[in-house]
Amino acid sequence: MRILFLFFAMAFLVSLSVSAQVQVSKEPRHHNVFENEWIRILDVHLQPGDTSLYHKHSTPSIFLILSNTKTGSQTIVEPRSRNFNKEAIWFEGFYDTPRVHRVWNEDKTPFHTIDIELPHKPTAKLPPPITNAAVSPLFDEKPVRGYRVKLGGSSTVNIPARPTPMVVVGLSEYPSISRVNGKTFEEKGSWLYVPAGKTIEFENSKPGEVEFALFELR
Repeated sequence: MRILFLFFAMAFLVSLSVSAQVQVSKEPRHHNVFENEWIRILDVHLQPGDTSLYHKHSTPSIFLILSNTKTGSQTIVEPRSRNFNKEAIWFEGFYDTPRVHRVWNEDKTPFHTIDIELPHKPTAKLPPPITNAAVSPLFDEKPVRGYRVKLGGSSTVNIPARPTPMVVVGLSEYPSISRVNGKTFEEKGSWLYVPAGKTIEFENSKPGEVEFALFELR
């Protein structure tokens, strides 16, 4: 009887704890730098020794880890399947179960990541995936396709207009300076939202290779 009581007490405490968590978009270290009906871009910076609040991920999201930083995490609720990968760029749907956790930086350098939430309901039927020698696929999910774009030195790549919006995030370290549709990308985490029906021009005026993540919404 006592064991049963303890089980229900623990279940109640976990339920209470989960319901009390802030949504990730309200966590103060997750800076909302852009939002519209399609996406919400959260730029996250965690300084050495700092710890985030407990927060909840429950919206389909793209995650990009942009620093090589040793971190820790304490999780209350975890989805049954996780899509973490060595690319450090992945999608998670959170369709059945959210993630509730807090994260800390146990390194000597800042931790930098971007969380792109996808609050829209997927309705568009996309044309076939983008084909270009500089573009390689990362994932193809219900609300979004992900690609990696690599440009050699002093080169350009053009992506024809697509029927839905796209998002570009820079993956190269400063001082690799490049431009996307005229916007200068000087560091990892630079980003650009491209409305539907617009072409994308990637330009690298430097001799070294630069990389981008490209996300096609649907």
